[in-house]
Amino acid sequence: HTSYGTLLALVLSEAKPERAKELAERAWEFGQSRVICNV
Repeated sequence: HTSYGTLLALVLSEAKPERAKELAERAWEFGQSRVICNV
């Protein structure tokens, strides 16, 4: 799930470069939530 979320953020960043920072931050938060939940 984390890999897919990161990949999606990267693809969307290419489509909307003005939102790249926001997307990268959200991808990181998504990955961290998986760590916190021990998934």
